[in-house]
Amino acid sequence: MKRKYLVLFSMFFGLFVSWNARAQYSHTVDIKGTDHNLSTTGTGSVHSTTLGQVCYFCHTPHQEMNNTDPLVKAAPSGQTPLWNHYLSSVASYGVYSSPSFDALGTNIADLGATNIAGQARASNLCLSCHDGTVGVNTLYKGVYSPTGDTSPAMNCNGTVVSANNPCYMPSGAVFPQNPTLGLREDHPINFTYDAALAAKTVGLVTPSYNTTGIGGARYGVPGSTAGLFLPLFSNNTMQCATCHDVHSNRNGRPFLRDTTTASALCLDCHGN
Repeated sequence: MKRKYLVLFSMFFGLFVSWNARAQYSHTVDIKGTDHNLSTTGTGSVHSTTLGQVCYFCHTPHQEMNNTDPLVKAAPSGQTPLWNHYLSSVASYGVYSSPSFDALGTNIADLGATNIAGQARASNLCLSCHDGTVGVNTLYKGVYSPTGDTSPAMNCNGTVVSANNPCYMPSGAVFPQNPTLGLREDHPINFTYDAALAAKTVGLVTPSYNTTGIGGARYGVPGSTAGLFLPLFSNNTMQCATCHDVHSNRNGRPFLRDTTTASALCLDCHGN
């Protein structure tokens, strides 16, 4: 009898760990059914007419240079996470400011190209498509073709764009929406969110380490919805990917880590 209960407990615990691990990390395979699938199998308004690789628009397994393309040779090397897309050269996006936020004395920093000292933050990877200045098909490595094409042909919002011509993000997906204000009118990002910051307020949830699941400890905020976890990036900073899971639409568009029903996503961090 004891053995029976032990087996049942082990099965339950295994399911619990697996469930928490899935809650903590991206469901990468989900990307195939989202607008971030820019390959020939994509069903969004932007997708390639020639390149069938889903992951290749953002990632490459090898970081070698493509010597047939002078633009690629001039691009930064060692981009992470195995990044395969040109970064934006926008000099400054500005930063959020308000009396209540400024009073916290955060280390918020501009994400512009002149301010990141060669280190691409997680949000810079998002902005490399979403600020609307770089073609979503402008790839860092090319497509391993003899001609060194850097931009595969695309169905670009109903218009066919031939190879080596950029396809820009549709206007509704360009961010920030107001280039003049930049990120000044949006939720602050690129600042350290840790226990010290949470202690300065009565509302912020204190971040912690989640050691459940493959990949080791991740620092972030345990979601107000059971099992969810909002990760922090680049030295425990809040980035776009803290609230958005670029690989999955499981919680609805636009790629949210938690639902907005009853402001659940807001309360994940502001729920104290």
